[in-house]
Amino acid sequence: MKKIVYIILSIVITGFYSCETDYDAEGQGVFLEDVPKYVAYYVPGAGSSLAPIEVDEDAGDTGDDINVQIPGGTLSNVNVSYTFGGDAVFGIDFTVAGATSAGGTVTIDYNNTPNVDGRAFNEDIVVQILEDGVVDGEKTLTITLTSASNAEGDIAVGRAGTDLLKTATVIISDIDE
Repeated sequence: MKKIVYIILSIVITGFYSCETDYDAEGQGVFLEDVPKYVAYYVPGAGSSLAPIEVDEDAGDTGDDINVQIPGGTLSNVNVSYTFGGDAVFGIDFTVAGATSAGGTVTIDYNNTPNVDGRAFNEDIVVQILEDGVVDGEKTLTITLTSASNAEGDIAVGRAGTDLLKTATVIISDIDE
């Protein structure tokens, strides 16, 4: 009986102590900072970089859809602008519907339903690889997110407003024999 009383007394004292104690992060040398709302390329898990996407021009690969997301969600549509770089030529090596040789815009619909992976608040940049019939070697396309905004104002670009997950690279292999 004595052991039961000690166990109950220990639980009650521990419960009161833990309820009345706040964790002081700064007192422990941990400084917390609010992360701004941001858009970035989606990477499964906790990855901080997007692996290059490799496609074969001659195999009729259409390329992978490159997913842009706003992890914190949004209450209005988000317009995300992007630019093209690298040595792949728009209209000859690749195209993206609605874009120009300089780049384009993708809109993340705040009302969209979750995709196959169960994620909402995202949209794809769909790169169509074109076969040119010319032996011209491997080409590289970079797609860099440059700005984003919605009805509430500007939104940071890249994971937490940094350069992480701000650029996607597509490597277009060319065999043309």
